[in-house]
Amino acid sequence: MSQVNDPNQDASKKNLFYAVDEYGVVEVWRSPEGLILGLGNEVEQTRILPYSPQHLCFDYMRMMLLTLLWKPKPKRALILGLGGGAQARALLAAFPKLELDAVELRPAVVEAAYQALHLRPDPRLTVHIMDALDFVRRAESVRYDVIMLDLYDRQGMAPILAEHEFMAHCARLLAPRGALAANLWRYPLEDYLSASLAMEQAFPWLGFVASRDRNQNIALAAHDAPGHLRELTAIAQKHETGLPVFWRDFVQQNPALFRR
Repeated sequence: MSQVNDPNQDASKKNLFYAVDEYGVVEVWRSPEGLILGLGNEVEQTRILPYSPQHLCFDYMRMMLLTLLWKPKPKRALILGLGGGAQARALLAAFPKLELDAVELRPAVVEAAYQALHLRPDPRLTVHIMDALDFVRRAESVRYDVIMLDLYDRQGMAPILAEHEFMAHCARLLAPRGALAANLWRYPLEDYLSASLAMEQAFPWLGFVASRDRNQNIALAAHDAPGHLRELTAIAQKHETGLPVFWRDFVQQNPALFRR
């Protein structure tokens, strides 16, 4: 990996970070909407507000906090796909006692998060620069209250999301009464269906809710149904999210789960 100047830089972009590694480009630029992490195309992988870096700018990231209906006060969490660190920063800010493992394949992405996207060193955060499948294979005794999957490259969803072995390991690492949220693009449809099938085979409780701001579904997976629905309003107020609306959408889009 090397950090270089972009010879084809768009004059309208104010690049704060630019690197090229074996997987391609990693860049961060400043826009009127905030600080943007990109992987060599126009897709925003992460957006950070410099004046409020713990704020989650995308609906799909806020929707992943529906996992708190299983564990309102998680003690240990795992993020597979650190990206620009938005979700990690939000969780650390919300839960002062949380221990967080984050896995990211590309060192350049980690450098971008720390150098240009306001991610700060924190003794509660351990960043593992490695392949996500290798990480879940090697993790033995640890169990996580919350697991979040946000695994993407320039082409789209990482193929690992459709691997049955990978999802089975994620299910093994999920603590009792914990929950996993996965960010899934709905296109190409074949990739989405393959990832959905892998999750269905790994988790006894599984549902999907469509994101309103992008062509994505958030999958919520667990060993059993959420146990803190009565606390939904309180949880939403504490974290200043639209969780009641997201949960209503989830219930409407998964009627079979609630007829059992």
